[in-house]
Amino acid sequence: MRNFSTDEIIGQEVAKTYIKFYKSNPQKIPGLLIFHGPSGVGKWSMAERFSYEILCLHGNGCGHCESCKLFLTHSHPDYIQFPESIRIAIGDDKNPEEFTVRWLLSKRVSYIPHTSKYRIVLLPDASRLGDEAETALLKTLEEPPAHTKFIFIIDDLKKLKDTIQSRGIKIPFQYLSKSSIQEISGEKHIYYDEIFGGSLSPFMADSSFIKFAKDKISEQIKDPFLLLKLENWVRAYKQDHPEWEEDFSYLEFLEIVSTLLLFAYSKVENSMKELEAIFEFKNDLHKSIAGLENFLISRLFHKLQHL
Repeated sequence: MRNFSTDEIIGQEVAKTYIKFYKSNPQKIPGLLIFHGPSGVGKWSMAERFSYEILCLHGNGCGHCESCKLFLTHSHPDYIQFPESIRIAIGDDKNPEEFTVRWLLSKRVSYIPHTSKYRIVLLPDASRLGDEAETALLKTLEEPPAHTKFIFIIDDLKKLKDTIQSRGIKIPFQYLSKSSIQEISGEKHIYYDEIFGGSLSPFMADSSFIKFAKDKISEQIKDPFLLLKLENWVRAYKQDHPEWEEDFSYLEFLEIVSTLLLFAYSKVENSMKELEAIFEFKNDLHKSIAGLENFLISRLFHKLQHL
């Protein structure tokens, strides 16, 4: 039987203290738990394993009961995991679509759980709650049914309204230590790069793309001609991105490129002006001005070629 336990989570001792307490005292689990902290440090893995153990008919993730078997086959009727990549809307009043707030409240939360003692509602990215959806949830989060527990995952608490935060218990997750990262990447054969900092997956892109882009950038910052080729590649990648086809985001791509440029130039002596140009690019990247990306790319590479 598959081993699927919160004890498997490496690091995150503060968060594990909360989880251990709630596992031992499930009757004290509040209506809303907010797992917050950097991406790629174990929030979602912890939330899934915690849900599995709480829903278990024996309360320990036995792996043998009906609940455990349903959970491990992704068919548990009392575990509702919202998609990570969609904006969560309030939904139609009379016939709400699946994974909207009105669907959740009218079709799921209002009924008692089917198999387990509890129902778990997991939002892998609570920042995707629309304003109306957030408002519609407030009353339920303030006085949730005893059988329903919400888990919100978010990287930055500033993205969650104070009215939501005040209705839950916030469980902090931190960047992983170097030893924890080495242990996890070794056990699970996960690609890790020092640019990730204390996270195993700080970017939306697959790690294979990160390695591909890092190699390309480190090779092409060596002279102005190669930098011109790199600029053309950056521009063209908006339309043609064979190494990153699923859930591609050009803004995220530019963030990754600028981070890799910072890393590459940090290894070059007397590169302070180049680093300043890259920081300026990153700082201006998120200004909501149409067509700004092309201007910023031109300005950045012009400076890198002539400094």
